[in-house]
Amino acid sequence: MTDTLLSLFDRQVERSPRRTALRYRSGGIWRGRSWNDWRTRSSRIAAWLCHHGLEHGDRVAILAETSIEWVEVDMGVLTAGAVTVPIYPTLQPDVVGAILRDCGARVVVASEPTQVAKLFHPDAGELPALERVVSLARVSRLERPDARGRLDVSLEDVVPDGVPSHVIDELIASRFEDSVLGERRAQVTPDSLAALYYTSGTSGDAKGVMLSHDNFVFETEALQAHMPVTSKDEQLLFLPLAHIVAKLTVMLQLRTGFVTSFAASIEEAAQDCAVVRPSFLVGVPRVYEKIQEGIERRVEERGDAQRRVVRWALSVGREVSAIRQRGGAVPTLLAMQASTAERLVFGQIKERLGGRIRFMLSGAAPLARETAEFFHALDLLILEGYGLTETTGATTLNTPERYRFGSVGPALDGVEVTLGDDGEVLVRGRSVTAGYWGDEALTRESFTEDGRLRTGDIGTIEDGFVVITDRKKDLIVTSGGKNIAPQRVEMRLTQSPYIDRAVVIGDRRKFPVALLVVNGAAVDAFAAKLGLRGGLTALLRHPKVSALLSNEVEAVNAGLASFERVKRFEVITGDLSVHEGTLTPTNKVRRDAVITRYADLVDNLYEGVTSDLSDIS
Repeated sequence: MTDTLLSLFDRQVERSPRRTALRYRSGGIWRGRSWNDWRTRSSRIAAWLCHHGLEHGDRVAILAETSIEWVEVDMGVLTAGAVTVPIYPTLQPDVVGAILRDCGARVVVASEPTQVAKLFHPDAGELPALERVVSLARVSRLERPDARGRLDVSLEDVVPDGVPSHVIDELIASRFEDSVLGERRAQVTPDSLAALYYTSGTSGDAKGVMLSHDNFVFETEALQAHMPVTSKDEQLLFLPLAHIVAKLTVMLQLRTGFVTSFAASIEEAAQDCAVVRPSFLVGVPRVYEKIQEGIERRVEERGDAQRRVVRWALSVGREVSAIRQRGGAVPTLLAMQASTAERLVFGQIKERLGGRIRFMLSGAAPLARETAEFFHALDLLILEGYGLTETTGATTLNTPERYRFGSVGPALDGVEVTLGDDGEVLVRGRSVTAGYWGDEALTRESFTEDGRLRTGDIGTIEDGFVVITDRKKDLIVTSGGKNIAPQRVEMRLTQSPYIDRAVVIGDRRKFPVALLVVNGAAVDAFAAKLGLRGGLTALLRHPKVSALLSNEVEAVNAGLASFERVKRFEVITGDLSVHEGTLTPTNKVRRDAVITRYADLVDNLYEGVTSDLSDIS
């Protein structure tokens, strides 16, 4: 019999019922929950859902931040034979309402009152299918109907915290027959829908990606073959579970049996690392960039002697990294120097991350090669992967034995990655979605005639390693007919410690320009050294700060082809945001939305400037 997520879960519980599966912080104390306790609590949630009329295949939305309750509810939904619909808690009421109407969710589990309020906000509109709302926050009432007749209940009422497992078992039996849960589980097959992940990409309305149990089961099998993880490992989870990457790591846990610890928040992840001492981390590029910036900032704050030691250690680390990337053996003298660098510098940095990190994973967006090489010089390996929600997460992944910085690694076993005539990355395999919820036309458009998923990404394949160069829709074609991959230029710009975000613009224009979001702390520090005072807006107008940013842009331009170079730039005060529609919930730039919002600024960048022959050469 082919596996489902439920069968993977059951085997892991039977293999190690008393081992810790989940860890979380409560009242300042880290607590653990065993595999058996996880299944018991999720079964209780499933029984409650069934008791209140949830049928096989019904949708349950989770509108909540990452937490232990999130995964307990998720497994409870699957146990009831239903489908989980993750929703980013950062989304506004109108988008939340649109998703709930599209999927027809009968139950919404929301993290706290602010999220619950979105369901009743006028912008959310009518939600005719919604019958019950469950809050993860504790409330003092039990099953009190709201003004629309929906049941309002706390998860604490469904699964009392601190109650022994055998008591919960009795509650399940008294509330709902175990045999009915057994029947529900029996109805779940590999082809059964497990999740509906709504993704809007960099433009357009949200679309529901249908992911089956088999999609997830295959992914966990393929990843286990690529990732050196066992039941002895532990991850610190801080990414939103509404993102497929985070969900996939928990599903991988069902197969391998490692421990998942939940960070209190992404802001507190660094301090949680020191306590939890995880053996691996899963993050997005911005997380690693922030860590790198923090390390570099602390180095600059040290005295001259200490700075020299750190810089020497980094130079040694970079030499070792270069040799290892080539697959060579490190010479004896260099190995001795590396050992000293580890003792004096690298070991202290690793301790801030708990001291047990074996590797780190990066996905969801391109990782700058410079960032990967910086960490490798510290003897910390970041393995970059690539995939979409439509491919249940990963399709390619670098491994500790086979990696190449600047690439997203080779394809997972059983996944076929090829290129279209225009360089578009095409994917085929068991991890690929069957299509989009209720949209047959979009489903047909998204696949080639021979069944390959059109990813919308442009790439190359070199010695089996896939390199993503840009989004197909993002490619800029200048009026001179030159193709520019803006993400490549943007990635180089954001390597500057003074630039947090860059948006390159130039489609059907004479040349590319850029809108920049600066790193306020770095600019403040630069200004302070020069004795400059004032707020960020005032500092940005100062000639020396303007010259600083111009020099940073010109340093990037020096390494670009003439037609790729950013001719002009302007600084946006404040960052882009999900709320204003210029970022997706996964922090990707919506280029069209940025151009629309800052149309006057963009037009001004082109005023009074004429192109030269370099723009078309």
